[in-house]
Amino acid sequence: MPNIFCILPVNTIRLAKPDKAAMVENLLVNMARRGQIGGQLGETELKGLLEQVSQQTKQETTVKFDRRRAALDDDDD
Repeated sequence: MPNIFCILPVNTIRLAKPDKAAMVENLLVNMARRGQIGGQLGETELKGLLEQVSQQTKQETTVKFDRRRAALDDDDD
């Protein structure tokens, strides 16, 4: 049976990042099935799982600024 102390933070995460919450839930279920979870998960263990999921879903963000277009759109009239 899932631990209520683990479910509450996952539900909080679901509000902001539903895809990451689903990944954490799947990870927790798989760990429980393999017997890797012995008792309650603490805050540090949950943070470790979140960091692991974040590393897997990390996206590169780039910003491109087109100076030519900005110069054409610049209306100083």
